[in-house]
Amino acid sequence: MPKARLSLLLGWLVALAANGCSADQRVLGKISALLGDAGLADADAADADAGDADGGEGDALAEVWVPFGAVTPFAPLAPLAASQADPTMTADELELYFSSNPKTDWDIWLVQRASKTDPWQTPSKVVELSSDYLDETPEVSGDGLTIYLASERPPGSLTAEHLWVSHRKLRTDPWDPPVQVTDFVGGDRDVSPSLQEEQLIMVFASLRGSDWDLYQTTRASTADRWGTPTPLTELNSPQYDWDPALYQDGRSIVFASRRLGTANSLFYASRASVTSKFSPPQPASELNVDDDADPWLSNDGTHIVFDSRRAGAGNGPIKIYEAYRQLP
Repeated sequence: MPKARLSLLLGWLVALAANGCSADQRVLGKISALLGDAGLADADAADADAGDADGGEGDALAEVWVPFGAVTPFAPLAPLAASQADPTMTADELELYFSSNPKTDWDIWLVQRASKTDPWQTPSKVVELSSDYLDETPEVSGDGLTIYLASERPPGSLTAEHLWVSHRKLRTDPWDPPVQVTDFVGGDRDVSPSLQEEQLIMVFASLRGSDWDLYQTTRASTADRWGTPTPLTELNSPQYDWDPALYQDGRSIVFASRRLGTANSLFYASRASVTSKFSPPQPASELNVDDDADPWLSNDGTHIVFDSRRAGAGNGPIKIYEAYRQLP
């Protein structure tokens, strides 16, 4: 190993110790990200070698998981009586879209601010994205010009949510009428889309039979159609796995799973490159309290927003929470 990379590795071991984490293979993936394209190329080669060594089943190298700090209610929505879920933000964190049910019907809502130092404005329903049917799990692109959501509106049915997409030319424009995503054949129900920052990778949850699992689809450019989705078998379990949130350009993910019991808990995983397998999922223990789901993370992974029932004793309203962390 070259001296420069050895120094980086030692630095990461120190960071692991400072954060109370054990030193394992997850260190190497984070180093690859710091080294840039050359580092990723080496990581891919190492991953390929590992796959060759064990018959092509090598696991991806993952980032070091640094725990988030204190979880707090998302202040501008905390006073509202209705449930709020499925938060998603633009990259500049000036617009937060979410789903809410103030009149029993889940619709798409928005809260925004002029800058990070300005107060959040009063939340409002996004009329052009909402319908008389179930509308939920929005996912806005980093530039704020594309938004995906799940909806039961026709040509679906009351038992079949599918993915829809809307665009706008400017952030100040209203959204175009949503159109159903027909690039690929989905499952019985498809929800919770999550976009990689460049919008070339999308992960979503799909119900196929009796189990919710995570699927990934890719495209060569934003002008191309999405390809055939493939299951992320290294992340999926016999229990429900859904609500994915990609970050770090698609190399890391946080998602909700019921593998720990009946309620949702947040899990994380990472991969050395977007063509590698994800590492085995681990619970984000510092975030999990009671039915925690629907995460969104900033691309650098320092800010997470998610929904939870932690203030409602299991049956209360779903509310949105956030937390921050500092990465080495």
